[in-house]
Amino acid sequence: MIIESGAGNRYKAEVKSNNKLATEAVVASRAAYQADVEGQSYLFSTGGFISITTVDTETGIFYIKYNGEGHLHLTSIRTCGTASNLWKFYKNPTGGTLISAATAAESNNTKFDSSNTVDVNCYKGANGSTLTGGTVIENWINAMGHSTEEFDGVLILGKNDSLALTCQVPSSASVCVRILGFVDAGVVL
Repeated sequence: MIIESGAGNRYKAEVKSNNKLATEAVVASRAAYQADVEGQSYLFSTGGFISITTVDTETGIFYIKYNGEGHLHLTSIRTCGTASNLWKFYKNPTGGTLISAATAAESNNTKFDSSNTVDVNCYKGANGSTLTGGTVIENWINAMGHSTEEFDGVLILGKNDSLALTCQVPSSASVCVRILGFVDAGVVL
């Protein structure tokens, strides 16, 4: 096989005199690709602070269920509080006031000129919200301020999978949640 140099031609690669192929590449994370090219990256959040006055009790703060095709890959979860707080992260919770009496949380596309939406049920809890069922798969402690748990897209929700976050505070506090993720409908990169 003979490889000819395409130097000077717009759509052909150049072969250097040392028989090496001259190319340029753009490397981007999968999340950045899904955001930029597919317009399928989303922020899910409480959309503000939730005031918790029920102290030393686990309070349901955030719930999200993915209903779409393909997978929802989560890249990070950020939790914040005005006091030290304990967080629990549940896989596939089944019910409680967080789900039945919750209010809609925020779900926004990160690519501002994209009209794509994601098929999720996304709720925020309130003071005294509870959660039942599910399996605790992660937990962490925040000092006052915020903590970001990085998952780089390996935390994956398929159709009908859900997650919830609860928080326990030692004194009255305000807390919030922000989750960043992208939808991959099976595109092979």
